[in-house]
Amino acid sequence: MTRRSKLHLSLVPVLLLFACGGGDKAGSRDSMAGMQGMEGMQRMEGMPGMSAAEGMGLAGTRDSAVPLDRAGAARLGITFARAAMRPVGRGTRVAGTLTYAEPRREYVNARVMGWVEELYADYLGKPVRKGEPLLALYSPELVSAQEELLSALRLGDSTLAAAARRRLALWNVSDDQISDIERSGTAKRRIVLRAPRSGELAEKMVTEGQSVQAGDNLFLVAERTVLWVDLAVFEGDARALRLGTPVSLTTDAVPGRSFRGKVSFIQPRVDEKSRTLTARVEVPNPEGTLRPGMFAMAELSPAAAERLSVPITAVLPTGTRELVFVNRGDGAFLPREVQTGARGDSLVEIVGGLKPGDEVVASATYLLDSETNLGAAMQGLMLQMGMGLDMGGMEMGGQAGAPDSAAKKEPR
Repeated sequence: MTRRSKLHLSLVPVLLLFACGGGDKAGSRDSMAGMQGMEGMQRMEGMPGMSAAEGMGLAGTRDSAVPLDRAGAARLGITFARAAMRPVGRGTRVAGTLTYAEPRREYVNARVMGWVEELYADYLGKPVRKGEPLLALYSPELVSAQEELLSALRLGDSTLAAAARRRLALWNVSDDQISDIERSGTAKRRIVLRAPRSGELAEKMVTEGQSVQAGDNLFLVAERTVLWVDLAVFEGDARALRLGTPVSLTTDAVPGRSFRGKVSFIQPRVDEKSRTLTARVEVPNPEGTLRPGMFAMAELSPAAAERLSVPITAVLPTGTRELVFVNRGDGAFLPREVQTGARGDSLVEIVGGLKPGDEVVASATYLLDSETNLGAAMQGLMLQMGMGLDMGGMEMGGQAGAPDSAAKKEPR
């Protein structure tokens, strides 16, 4: 036997030991019992010139099937599942900040120039009720308009009186204040501005004694029985967004409790910098437990559609494709390429490559992948050496167990 042949033969037990668990005798016995002498290295007859690279292309062919004993597989942690129609959905966790809902906010502003002579709403966050006085404003223009109204009433000129009333109303003087002016017959030096809605002072931009100009914002009155939170959802998860999608909201300020909401608006375009889509969630807050400015974690729970699916652990990504090991029907499992779609928390949609009822290896797929790849590598090595390999017995240049005539003739 030549030195080269001896070197090639010396590699065989090393590779076989690696395939059986790195030389661990107990592990080798369990593995061989569990897999029944896995045929990862099959014979490729009549092709003595095939290279090792060609031998690697066995995945998906009949010869690359791995026989699997169920009892042994259980000891190795291998489980099985069937492709079936199941709801595939995944919850998406997104962070956001609570804010006042815009339809529940209203500014109080000055319609005429004047001075704040008395401030009733004197601190930020103060709760107010609709119609409650906020401040008393002195304005020469308001005094002049009141006197015009009283003069028109004394002259009996209904047209002039109606015009004076309309001017006062446009300057935000309430109907009951106008009626009080007409009833008393005296112009009021100060006009009271009242809260347009119930809520709290979310913003306060005025102090007592301050002069104000027409158009100045004085207060922002908002209420928080309903709050908004804007969520930045990555575009990869955006297809799950729908109006009305339920949302579970949690915050560190209220531990151990979740709040329910729903998506009420989705921005029509994706942010070009962050590559996210903004989804607005409306959260009922009747008890006022939640407050604007709180940081919150929202979990989107889109409705799951029925799709052909297998467990995520059944799909083995190889970089350029995805494989599953499918029961051939005789106890052997074949690697098969599949096309995947939507991914859920534990399931993945199968777009192509499987049909309902197909049985696949659901866990520890890397063991079978290692077996098939090792078998391909060994087959390529043996073919380069001009030999074949069979786990039932080594066949090197001839039939298994046949004496090597060339080795006999070669002088030692």
